[in-house]
Amino acid sequence: MFFIGIFGIEEKAKAIRQIDVEICPFCTRKGTHTLFKVYNYFHFFFIPIFRWNTRYFIQTSCCSKIYIITNPELAHDLERGANISITLADVELFRDFQTTDHSGVGSDFCPNCGNRVSKNFLYCPYCGQKLG
Repeated sequence: MFFIGIFGIEEKAKAIRQIDVEICPFCTRKGTHTLFKVYNYFHFFFIPIFRWNTRYFIQTSCCSKIYIITNPELAHDLERGANISITLADVELFRDFQTTDHSGVGSDFCPNCGNRVSKNFLYCPYCGQKLG
């Protein structure tokens, strides 16, 4: 967070909706996907003025992976509530929780809770897990 007096710049991650899938296109098991919207915004007195760098992610419950949606039309349709199937052509692997190094050293994510943390932190501010 960048903050000077009465204005600042922050990044926000917001869970949009849960998507129930009969067969996951990534692991072919039944599960749910959570659609996330992540963006940066400028605020004045903590009131958002404008935002930029909007990205959409899918987090899978069945195979423990996070995919970034590379197809912007699909992301907007999913945000509006459309039931559209997601294919591997529409996404790119962002993070795999099963194959990551769980030491947490130099990571942008806590190995315990998966939240994004600064590389300079010794403990996760979300769960208290020691990093590194």
